[in-house]
Amino acid sequence: MVAVIINHFNKDLLPSGYLGVDIFFVISGYVITSSLAGRESKNFLDFLTGFYARRIKRLVPALVVFVLITSVLICLFNPEPGVALKTGIASLFGLSNLYLLKHSTDYFAQSTELNPFVHTWSLGVEEQFYLLFPFLIWFSGFGQQAAKGARNLFFWVGALTIASLIGFICLYQVNQHAAYFLMPTRFWEMAAGCLLFIGFQKRAKFEQALEQVPPLLVVAAMVGVMYLPVAAAVPATIGIVVLSAVMIACLKRGTVAYKFFTFEKVVYIGLISYSLYLWNWTVLSISRWTIGIHWWSVPIQVGLMILLTMCSYRFTECPIRQNKFSVKNIIIAGIFSITLSAVTIGAALLRFGLASAVYLGDKSHQLIATSLNIKPNTLKECGIDAKIYQAITSNIVTYCSKWNSKNPTLWFVGDSHSAMLYPMAYQLSLKLKTRSILISENGTTFHLQVTRWTKDMEKQSGLWPSVRRRWTLLKN
Repeated sequence: MVAVIINHFNKDLLPSGYLGVDIFFVISGYVITSSLAGRESKNFLDFLTGFYARRIKRLVPALVVFVLITSVLICLFNPEPGVALKTGIASLFGLSNLYLLKHSTDYFAQSTELNPFVHTWSLGVEEQFYLLFPFLIWFSGFGQQAAKGARNLFFWVGALTIASLIGFICLYQVNQHAAYFLMPTRFWEMAAGCLLFIGFQKRAKFEQALEQVPPLLVVAAMVGVMYLPVAAAVPATIGIVVLSAVMIACLKRGTVAYKFFTFEKVVYIGLISYSLYLWNWTVLSISRWTIGIHWWSVPIQVGLMILLTMCSYRFTECPIRQNKFSVKNIIIAGIFSITLSAVTIGAALLRFGLASAVYLGDKSHQLIATSLNIKPNTLKECGIDAKIYQAITSNIVTYCSKWNSKNPTLWFVGDSHSAMLYPMAYQLSLKLKTRSILISENGTTFHLQVTRWTKDMEKQSGLWPSVRRRWTLLKN
């Protein structure tokens, strides 16, 4: 987690610090398998509901509180928080990784740093893993303590691990975003922890051999891998997963590493790690919308992370864990809270426009985002009557230029790639004290559509030749 936070602060300090997530996946697979080993269940339904009740109790309360608070915070500073809010809603259902993939999100792009929910993609991967793993545990016989259950689970998970790893390597060559965000291409990392646990149970010599590896040497190797450039993501990911498995295996009583990882303060970091995971990215994302990240702001931001994490752990996680509820009540309460939160955010902030009402910035400079598929009611901001919507779709620039002809306007025209650069144009418009309008259409050769407006724009002002030259540079 520390490596991930350092990477979130500044990617140059630890270029591959994001691999801390992969370490977590391996540990998660190991812990989940160990927690299910020897657990008695009356039948499959009892096993399944018990498993999901424990997961809901562990993950949902802190997640719901986090999403609700962060949704309000981002609306205060982001003039167009729609994408961020939808990512937050998707995270409630464990689908934020799929939502981000659908929108061709590049996790390593600078623009993603402005979305306070981007980091929840890994939680989505983990929750999707939970949809499959209990079935493997039970029907292999491992969950029923069958004689050959561990062996069956090892072979089943082993086969899926090989397929997942091959899929990750191959898919990364053609679609890096899909390889990064999808659960099937991440399955092998969590499965590595599962295989490690089973291997310990059945192969004592295997465990004894790994125990001979010096833990500090493994830690040094893991830190070294995190200094590899992002371009080496595939070998770095494979390397960090292997080293994580070796690290778990070689920790034994009496070693310096074991004493360090069992030290009270270090154990406490592990206890609050989930809340820390939720809040660290959000603090930095909101900071980038406000004060930025500087040498003098780091202590403030770290302190805020710790404060929010401790509050989340103390007042949200602990009370829920310490209270005993029936399995049925936990599942019902979890589903109800997730649904209510999603409806609240969707209805209040997206449907009824409350996001715009709470925005603290200069509303005169808010983005007017339009596209070829724009809805009629959105055109009201340009003073365009919805009745003539169909007639002016291809002349929207001309109409919007008439709407605010007295004040200078910065037009930013293009496809999704151009839209990613818009924050730069928006900041420029603030400094120049002009309006700024983004006109974008995802997944289209937008420059072909723009040429329709050339004559109209040339009649309106002399701005178009300059815009056309700049668009040519962006396009090429």
